[in-house]
Amino acid sequence: MEKAPLSTSSVESIAEIFSALGQVSRLQIVRLLLAAYPKGLPAGEIQKELGISAPTLSHHLDKLRQVGVLQTEKDRQWIWYSVRSETLKQLMEFLYAECCTRNHVVVLEESADNSDQDCCA
Repeated sequence: MEKAPLSTSSVESIAEIFSALGQVSRLQIVRLLLAAYPKGLPAGEIQKELGISAPTLSHHLDKLRQVGVLQTEKDRQWIWYSVRSETLKQLMEFLYAECCTRNHVVVLEESADNSDQDCCA
């Protein structure tokens, strides 16, 4: 079964996410929050861990939140940041969309569990 092509707005949305992730500090923030998944971390702990100034961190967190990579939850006086796994899944699906339709670009390593499966099985 062939997948429907992504709409222009979907491709633009994916491009905005990749653009937001295309900065070293933002990638470090996402990796740190993935390590703290699913609860996440408050901004102060992210700042302490990565050594980013508060205004700069606030800018990066806001950008990642705007494109849907991060979500926030208020807990008393703290705001906790965590990764939206749905967004990361959407990015991975976008990257692998063609693996079984035309080019078979990605071939998973064979193991005892999936030796007869391809990337989309």
